[in-house]
Order: sequence, then C-alpha cells, then structure tokens
Amino acid sequence: MDDETEFDDILIPTDGSKSARAGAEQAIKFARRNDATLHVLYAMDMGDADYVAVPSDIAQTRKRLEKKGQTFVDEIEELAADADVACVTSVKSNTPVEAIIEYVDEHDIDLVVMGKRGRSDPDKPLVGSITNRVVGSLEIPVFTA
Repeated sequence: MDDETEFDDILIPTDGSKSARAGAEQAIKFARRNDATLHVLYAMDMGDADYVAVPSDIAQTRKRLEKKGQTFVDEIEELAADADVACVTSVKSNTPVEAIIEYVDEHDIDLVVMGKRGRSDPDKPLVGSITNRVVGSLEIPVFTA
C-alpha cells in the first residue's frame, strides 16, 4: 500500500482466532496512522440450525453465539482503546463472507484487515477459505496478517 493512501474506516472481522488477533493488531496500527475508525465484526453463522433445531434450541444457540461474538469483539475493542483508536463493534447473524461484504457496503469501509486463516481452517498453508472468498469479492483493499 502506498504511503499516501488514506483510510477513514477499517474493518477487522474476527472469529477469536490467533490469526484474527494478528489482523486486529495490524488494523489498529493502520487506524492510528490514519486517524481512522476501527470497525470490529463477528459473524454468527447459524448454519443449518434454523432448519434442524426446535425454536427453543435455535434461540439458545443464537444467544450463545451472540455472547461468544461479543466477547471476541470486546477483546479487540479493548486493544483499540489502549491504542487510543476509535472503535465500533458489531455482531451480525449471517455467513462470515456475506456479513463482511454487507458491512463493507453499509459502512463505507475503505480497508479490510483480516487474519490469513481462522478457527475453521487452522491447517491451511496460505489463506483460509473465508479470507480467500472475501479477497475475491471486494473492490477495496484487503490486508491479511
């Protein structure tokens, strides 16, 4: 990235993995240098739960995923606060790729910074499936850490 590129809004998607945290640390550096707002997103992927579970199970699953996601975004929000970086957090119900694409469009994000691989692909040699699909789906820069 060229030194004159400015970013006002930077998105860090997180799944709580070490790779996502590395991405968050890099995103915080970018945000601090650009006086940008950091947006932290956790996507609750309910998968097939809506089709195979009874409604009370779905509600309990949603509540557990929301709580887990809030924990993950809160951890990054705390890192941003320690670095004096403005931060907005969000927990959305959608597949990770769709949640990221929608968030980018809705919030006029200039840069996405994400881990190379997440919890679901820890053994991938280069880039995980979610990161790969996000890179291929967005017109804005995606930095992987």
